[in-house]
Amino acid sequence: MQSSPILVIGATGKTGSRVADLLDAAGHNVRRASRSSETPFDWEDTETWAPALAGVSAVYITYYPDLAFPGVPEKFQVLTEMAAAAGVGRLVMLAGRGEPRAEACEDVVRNSGIDYTLVRAAWFAQNFSEGFLYDSVMEGMLVLPAGKVGEPFVDLDDVAEVVVAALTDPRHAGQVYELTGPRLLTFDDAAAELSCKTRSNIGPQKRLRFAVVAE
Repeated sequence: MQSSPILVIGATGKTGSRVADLLDAAGHNVRRASRSSETPFDWEDTETWAPALAGVSAVYITYYPDLAFPGVPEKFQVLTEMAAAAGVGRLVMLAGRGEPRAEACEDVVRNSGIDYTLVRAAWFAQNFSEGFLYDSVMEGMLVLPAGKVGEPFVDLDDVAEVVVAALTDPRHAGQVYELTGPRLLTFDDAAAELSCKTRSNIGPQKRLRFAVVAE
């Protein structure tokens, strides 16, 4: 058991909240960090970073809104340099599976000189129930720039368990984990599943429709 805190960046987010709760339940010392937490961390305010990093043994790194945004690798470079200076021993970074533009951020973590684990996750199943698609689902319409390619949607609870293992067990150092769900679903398939599950909420006569828009 680690006595030094484990820093969870984005602790109010979908994965961060789950990771922090699991660490708490296992008896670890957790430092929850977000723009609104007791320990503030704001990706747009570097002055919040050093206090959040002070004295921690490991860091879970998530970035919002998207790793592909311009300037994000430079932010990761500054963060990892500050983490190294603070004596952080382990970094665990979350990225999307199959996102080439996130690789620059992964490279920064990989070359930080700190033990690291990279976690690449497929689309979250909870994007439909907790994320940006929830309102669309409840209105009975999904409009997405998606085709017929299947996606192995992954459950966030599974992602959180892998992240916690990587944060607390040195055997995961230097590993890259690609997390997927048990089966491939196209967004048409997902819409059909959601239509059955949500019919009681959106009305028995209103089925979830799916629309594909050009990218």
